[in-house]
Amino acid sequence: MNEDLIIFHPDSSVRAICPRPGGGHVLTMGFPGLDTDFRGQALINPDRMNATLTHASDAGMRLLLILTQPDELPQDAIEMLRRAVSARGMHGIALPIEDYSVPSPAFLRAWTRLGSTFGAVFASGASVGMCCHHGAGRSGVVAAMHLIDAGHAPENAVRLLRQQFPETVENDHQYDWLIRYSVGL
Repeated sequence: MNEDLIIFHPDSSVRAICPRPGGGHVLTMGFPGLDTDFRGQALINPDRMNATLTHASDAGMRLLLILTQPDELPQDAIEMLRRAVSARGMHGIALPIEDYSVPSPAFLRAWTRLGSTFGAVFASGASVGMCCHHGAGRSGVVAAMHLIDAGHAPENAVRLLRQQFPETVENDHQYDWLIRYSVGL
């Protein structure tokens, strides 16, 4: 995979494409297609969704973790995204996290259950993508979790992601949580 893909997709909301030790990549992105109209109202722009999913597909994405909560998005946005992801032969899984927050106990139980799925994606050399509203906080935390699980120290995982998108892991609460996650909470 060409690590410069991020430069060649100006309409994409992909924020970072980071190699994962042991194979594959983690991708962070804003919610594909999320845009605003001239009144400032949120909407889903199909062209921007397509650009983001094309960029992610070019980066090897086979699984997308959707971290937004439905009430933060235009009506039916998550279902639209799931259909678009499925049409590309990828899978989308909704694992919501509250904005500006960290994974809940329910999220961590699902994370554990999905471990073999993640492992299969990465072992094939493919990528797992994470999307939230902007692609900074929640997406960065979950991407860092994948890197930590693969052996990176939390500081290094966050540094690698921030090299491409400086807003990654947007607050101290998230960063401190990653430190605790790395030692088993």
